[in-house]
Amino acid sequence: MNQVRYPLGPDDRVHLLCWLTCGFLGAYYIEGAWPDISFQVRAAHRWLERHHRAADWIETAKLSVAAQALAARFSTMLDADASRGDIERILEGEDLDYDSALVQRVYHECRVQLTSGRKPSP
Repeated sequence: MNQVRYPLGPDDRVHLLCWLTCGFLGAYYIEGAWPDISFQVRAAHRWLERHHRAADWIETAKLSVAAQALAARFSTMLDADASRGDIERILEGEDLDYDSALVQRVYHECRVQLTSGRKPSP
């Protein structure tokens, strides 16, 4: 039986952007380099499938670009022990731990960015 997919709403965009940003941070933490486009596509599709949502490729691409810019800003915090613990919890789970301090900061920035319409800072 095929699952119905719903279009992304405003809250969905924030959650997907947060998921992608945290995914970039996790990949950067493990590899020491930013992931390639195939990682971005897989991460976005994984979230969309899990949450029964649909998005066209241009919207997913725009969110991926914004996520990488946000992750670059947050990557400077990866040296802190607490943030490393947060990253490890992100990598171990199937979904984000919204009680984690790092995820809360990322989520807040994602919400601000998408509700204000501002471009991400490099």
